[in-house]
Amino acid sequence: MVWGGNDGAVDRWVKQLEENDPKLVSLHILSFRRISTAELGRIFRAISANTTLRDLYVSGHALDATCMDQLSESLTLNDTLSTLNLGNTSFGLDTDVFGLFCEGLAANEGLRKLDLENKGLKRATIHLLAEALAKNKHLEELNVSRNELDNEAMEILAPSLTGLKKVNLAINNIGAAGAEIIAKQVLAPLSQVQELELSDNPLLDGASVLAAALKNNHHLRVLKMVDVVSNEQDLTSLPPPALGGSMEGGKLEDEEEQKKKKNADQTRTLHGNALAESIGQALDINTTLTHLWLDNNAIESSSLNHLVANLAKSGLLELKLRQNRLDDEAALALASAIGGLQHLELGENGISAKGFGALLDTQLDYLGLFSNTVSGFGSDPSALPELLSSKIRRLDIGCNGIIHQDVEAIVHILLNKGVPELSLLEMGGNVEDKEIEKWEATMERLSSGRDKLEVIWKRKPSQMDDSRPPPPPMM
Repeated sequence: MVWGGNDGAVDRWVKQLEENDPKLVSLHILSFRRISTAELGRIFRAISANTTLRDLYVSGHALDATCMDQLSESLTLNDTLSTLNLGNTSFGLDTDVFGLFCEGLAANEGLRKLDLENKGLKRATIHLLAEALAKNKHLEELNVSRNELDNEAMEILAPSLTGLKKVNLAINNIGAAGAEIIAKQVLAPLSQVQELELSDNPLLDGASVLAAALKNNHHLRVLKMVDVVSNEQDLTSLPPPALGGSMEGGKLEDEEEQKKKKNADQTRTLHGNALAESIGQALDINTTLTHLWLDNNAIESSSLNHLVANLAKSGLLELKLRQNRLDDEAALALASAIGGLQHLELGENGISAKGFGALLDTQLDYLGLFSNTVSGFGSDPSALPELLSSKIRRLDIGCNGIIHQDVEAIVHILLNKGVPELSLLEMGGNVEDKEIEKWEATMERLSSGRDKLEVIWKRKPSQMDDSRPPPPPMM
């Protein structure tokens, strides 16, 4: 439920909570709506005996000691509320208010998900949170992203994270020393953490140390390490509330300069290659990791040797290597060792038609090659095989400079039973005005022959946003 205005909503919610209205299972009060701490206190108090509400979202609203005392007491009594997101960016700066919350959290037995993203946590409140987490044996998921957590914060917090299943530490300031602490604590053999998000932290050489810990870990299923080998944070990855400075056309003015600076930083490649090599070596032993995100780490093709060698015997189902420095060498190597991998994201690299043809002739379910250089296969009949045994169902080759001659080649293959299971073909950002009529005629032929195939192609290069996220990952 979302608050729609000053229409007696608080009175209605309190009544519903007190009467255990089965319709009120989720309450979401948007941050831009006005609600006093006294009104929040009434809602918190009504939760104490409620048994129907499952999700409470009051993020972005100020909290004081009085209303927090009500919530703290309710958390000790209520064991059916499972998801909680609360407080504004100064929540973690007030030790008294945050301390009251932690008292309730420590005693609570119902919460499974706690979202404390961008709450201004400081050392004192991190201590309080760690103590509460150590006592709470029921919480499963914690989000503390965007809190400027550093190495010292990890030293305090990491030991209390080992009993959780999902931990989000993204967009903080965790460095190499913090990465080592996480490796020893959160990735320890006895840790129960199954999903770990560390993207947008300057882990640098600590990234490879952390990856090496996977050799002895048998619980982690999902590891997200996007952009972890640079001191320069990619501001375009931040959610809008965290962005500062002037904006033009929806993008930061210095975005291009930032990209150029990062691309010129050779230490990123050094650390990125070390990360890839370390994870590849760990996969010789680790068979529990299923989802791995390594986007934007300046990884080169030569560093994938261990990963390729161990890919088939690993448990990996999803591998994301978007926006690295990979070429056909990497594409051919990966294509030869797919194993059980189902989802491969290689967008924004340097893969050409040769690598495209090899990857297309595999058992993958999804192949992402957005913004590479796969065009030109139309002039070389040998570039694409018949693809009769390809298992790919979803293919993204948007923004690749594909011309009509290429389209004719791939349509010929598709109409001759190539890529037989393909259900979604994304080709946006390729067609130019001068060829649009030819494309339309060819696509009509394809539609007639493969009527169950969805093709997205009409967006022109100028209409495409090359920073757009790839399709939702498989989970």
